Amino acid sequence: MINGYPIYDADAHVNVAPPMWDDLPKEFAARRPRPALVHDGAELAAFTAGWLVDGRMEPHALGPGLQPANPPRWVVEGADRGSLTMVDADARIRDLNRLGIDIQLLFPSTLYARWTADPRFEAALFRAFNRFIARQTRPHSKRLKWAGLIPLREPRESIVALEEMIKLGASAAVVFGTARDKMLCDESFNDFWDEFARCKLPLCVHMAASFPAFDSCVETFLDAHALSMALPAQMALVALLGHGMMDRYPELRIAFMEFGAEWLFYMVGRIDHYIPRDREIQPRILEAKMPAKTMKAYLNSGRFFICGEMEDPLMKEEISLLGEDQLLFSSDYPHGEGRENAAQELLARTDISARQKQKILYDNPIRLFGEV
Repeated sequence: MINGYPIYDADAHVNVAPPMWDDLPKEFAARRPRPALVHDGAELAAFTAGWLVDGRMEPHALGPGLQPANPPRWVVEGADRGSLTMVDADARIRDLNRLGIDIQLLFPSTLYARWTADPRFEAALFRAFNRFIARQTRPHSKRLKWAGLIPLREPRESIVALEEMIKLGASAAVVFGTARDKMLCDESFNDFWDEFARCKLPLCVHMAASFPAFDSCVETFLDAHALSMALPAQMALVALLGHGMMDRYPELRIAFMEFGAEWLFYMVGRIDHYIPRDREIQPRILEAKMPAKTMKAYLNSGRFFICGEMEDPLMKEEISLLGEDQLLFSSDYPHGEGRENAAQELLARTDISARQKQKILYDNPIRLFGEV
């Protein structure tokens, strides 16, 4: 609690650690991500380590597919590794107490979007993470919640993973903006979405450089933040709202995490501008893939949520666009964007009412993820 406000941190993270692979199936154990050090890395700044998996280093700081992320040296050797990786859940609780956070929802590292092109190996890694985080949070289940990874690209495993994570106590399911080169509305995922709609869990779409085709366009960290790590949000919005998934599944609740919120103005305005004209001129066979409503109507449905930045100068306009019950607070702890004081930044604002602050900091996450 901070200044009398209870705090529900709707997006925090668990950095990668070797114990996450402890129960990988035997056929994949030897392929597990391994911490690797670069011994002649003077040109690599702080990125002189990475996770070696399937012959590729993640993260890497130069070359196609580069991105800023937490390399293993920071979390395997660091003094705070127990909390950062959730290997020591008691240490994470101490951090929550220090930060004034009452409840925290934990997401995996965004590196999970990029581990492997092999769908079966990816499914094994995803499910191993889900089991790991379920074990680690169990002693503190009132305060530490978690989102389970869905291996969409392996259809049979995706449904088994969903059933498993529900039994283990997941508060949400998480996907990235694309399932590598496939849109989230790809027809091969239909059986999973039918099953998912029956389980009533919220769906979180988390920021990650999930679409491999962007790799060749990315030469700097700026490129990564502006392109490969950002544009999958727009692809997911088109897939989930633009392809009628909120019509097909009328109880589906969706949250976009760590993409910011300003981009919604562009996408909603552009899509809603073109929908009427597209219907007039496109082949009628495409109508089945079109949404029944405008994008603005879906955003106002009470089923669309988003984590914005607490210092966002457009927050008042975002509340007008979405409604005051749809914005979520997140710290992104323990990542390096400097959001540890995000709640204080929101509380210091004079353009947001006390009621709206209460909703963003606690009530809205409770509406989405359920009572404690």
